[in-house]
Amino acid sequence: MKNIKDRMLLKLCFLASISILLFASCSNDDSGGSSGKLEVTGITKSVVDDPLVEGDREVDVPTDVINAGNYYIIRGSGFATLKSISFNGLESYFNPTFVTDNAIVILVDEKTPYYNEMDEMKIVTNAGTLNYKVAIRPPAPSITGFPVNANPGDVITITGDYFLRPVVNFGETRVEPMSATLTEIVVKVPEGTYLKNLSITNVSGTTVAPETIGSGVYDDKKTNIWGWDDLWDDNNALNLAYDKDVKEGKKCIEWKSGEWDGFVIGINNWSYHDTGKFKAIRFWIKGEKAGKVKFFANDVDVAANTKIIDIKSSWTYVEIPYAEVGNHAEISNFGFQEFGGFGGNVIYLDNIGFVLK
Repeated sequence: MKNIKDRMLLKLCFLASISILLFASCSNDDSGGSSGKLEVTGITKSVVDDPLVEGDREVDVPTDVINAGNYYIIRGSGFATLKSISFNGLESYFNPTFVTDNAIVILVDEKTPYYNEMDEMKIVTNAGTLNYKVAIRPPAPSITGFPVNANPGDVITITGDYFLRPVVNFGETRVEPMSATLTEIVVKVPEGTYLKNLSITNVSGTTVAPETIGSGVYDDKKTNIWGWDDLWDDNNALNLAYDKDVKEGKKCIEWKSGEWDGFVIGINNWSYHDTGKFKAIRFWIKGEKAGKVKFFANDVDVAANTKIIDIKSSWTYVEIPYAEVGNHAEISNFGFQEFGGFGGNVIYLDNIGFVLK
């Protein structure tokens, strides 16, 4: 199974398809204006990629179904003076740069209604209005949270959205939901899930959770991987169950750090010995103020083990490969040092863990 989709490659595929499209469309549009006849001759999906199947990525694929939250290329004529484009009554923003008389490249708004709707695309130009029948479906599922270190036999709740007729897999093992709504799925964790990925498929596609089962160090609370923790200055306040502003789940870590102070998390190495199976350390981070943090692995006093990262006043995902902090075969501890240079900061951390090789 694939891990997370390579988002940069998807963007490159998308941009490449747009370049080809616009070149072809402009070459057929010598006048630089509208042909006058408003019509749709076809729709293609910019990128098609099943995250569970290696090597199946395609671009510019003909389709008769629109899944909200995805890029599409509408082909036809009369689009040069495009004023608006909507799906089931909700307008989607369009970039005029990606519109020619013969094509529209559009990201269909994720919030486009899809249930008991008219299945209609509406194109409005200076020359007139075209109502075009096309099936409108929801986006692929979004996964916003689940117990990352769940054990076989545990009954867990997966939260997210667009769980329409969901199919749940742990690795290649399919599990029937015990109950499901559009935003929650309750399942019993099967055997053999350790270091596997959770995936959910709905009527529109498949989403793979970025966190591998058993890779969490902090997931609403300390996990079995967390062995000990240490503050360089005991006067710092550390709240491991802060619930006012979390990224995922219900709790996160709030650390009120003085200037240049540090916070260390030690691995439970008397019972956990699998850090060598991973390649990177991941976490979400934000500051009360934008600033900097020095991240370190195994020993902060060794320069090769450290990396300075910028933090914002909004949540940011950070993934730090072992190779960038000493290239260790195993991790015994890692931590954070306040490095803003302005007297300290309040730093928030959530969903801390490892990334599988």
